[in-house]
Amino acid sequence: MTRMTDRLKHRVRLTADKLLARSKNFTAKIYKYYTYPTSRDCYKLKSSAGVDRELGNDDFAVPPQNLRPGYGSTVEKWLSGGKANTYTMMKLITSDDFLIQEGNRILDLGCQSGRMIRWLAHSAAKCEIWGVDISARHIVWCQENMSPPFNFATVTTQPHLPFEDGYFDLVYCGSVFTHIDDLSDAWLLEVKRIMRKDGRAYITVHDNHTLDLILNDRVPYAVEFKKYLLSFDKTLQFTRSDYYKFCIMPGTPDVNVFYDIDYLRQHWGRILHIISITPEVYGYQTAVVMKK
Repeated sequence: MTRMTDRLKHRVRLTADKLLARSKNFTAKIYKYYTYPTSRDCYKLKSSAGVDRELGNDDFAVPPQNLRPGYGSTVEKWLSGGKANTYTMMKLITSDDFLIQEGNRILDLGCQSGRMIRWLAHSAAKCEIWGVDISARHIVWCQENMSPPFNFATVTTQPHLPFEDGYFDLVYCGSVFTHIDDLSDAWLLEVKRIMRKDGRAYITVHDNHTLDLILNDRVPYAVEFKKYLLSFDKTLQFTRSDYYKFCIMPGTPDVNVFYDIDYLRQHWGRILHIISITPEVYGYQTAVVMKK
């Protein structure tokens, strides 16, 4: 009887170990975020470099190459691109009835390793500024190197953010909705939920103009992206037929979404009031500025 019990316990233990191993392998799939990568059973994070000292826009460390993909091959291009994108955004959202001022709250939704948020450092002394991302690796780097003055949190791909209703004066998303397919409407509604009345949302998208730029070779650095897009054209026929939206590689980390801008104006306009639509302000992407 004892032997049989021991064998049963051993079998249960093996099954449990297999399930645990499988859960570790599929953590990102189950929880819909990318966990902090480690080859050990435990890890330690260093204290923030910015504790007890005031930091300006140019005082932060630069993340390693593997944490800044797709935005320039050099540090200089990565920095200058983030600076230009941030300043253009601030110019587009600023108006007679909206100006970032003391006490405001700002959210960088999809902050990666802080390419844009770092250029808001001079506002951090008077504003509460958050960056969130589904990649714990990027968030941990930001927490170690840019907190304070900023705040960071890892979130999931599910359309729910850990903030109160009407919490933020500005929510901005650079090249985030370009990679959300089925849940794009739910995410826009979530952005609306956390915005205060008369707050602003700044979201960049791939649209008709983006596609025209890429397919007509008006973006030199997008040659490979053009080849990639055209490899799906035989199936989708987006170059020869109308569409209000098309999606490549849905449900994967490589998803890319393109919109017809007239459709987007009408569809998103039912959720938030559209103030402006400006092409080519985030590389080849179009920026949509909205208010609640």
